[in-house]
Amino acid sequence: MDSQALLNIVTISISTILSVGAIVISIVFYKESNKQNKETALIQGEIKNAIQKIEKLYDRTYTDTFDALKTQLNAMQKYIFSSTVGDSNISEPNELRFYILGYITQKSDLTIDELCTNIKGFKREEIMEIVYLIHSEGLISFDGKNLKYIKNTENQRIDGQGDH
Repeated sequence: MDSQALLNIVTISISTILSVGAIVISIVFYKESNKQNKETALIQGEIKNAIQKIEKLYDRTYTDTFDALKTQLNAMQKYIFSSTVGDSNISEPNELRFYILGYITQKSDLTIDELCTNIKGFKREEIMEIVYLIHSEGLISFDGKNLKYIKNTENQRIDGQGDH
């Protein structure tokens, strides 16, 4: 055998080995591709279900939010259009309570007369009623004439802007 024939045999052998390897690799890639396609289809179904759940939640939240806003608007309109004009007390009791507590916390000691003259737009009876209420809650000391704020170390916020 001459060198040309030997070279041809070696070349054919290498080509055959490479072609068989390529076929094996293509089969492995095909199987992996099918496996990935199936996994992708499953994940796609899960994503679709999740999106549907989110859309339902969004629709429910959207509806609930606008229902709550509509209710609030109706309540505000009812309050505004049913309030009387010309009363001396044009504010809610919580606003008067806020004014009283704010004024008492600014002064160390003051009298009920001083408080009544400095808070405008409210009757003395209304101010006295709120002062007695605040006194019963333990926020101030009140002896019928003098007022004093009681500092509470556990609760540093001013109460009175809540549900009363």
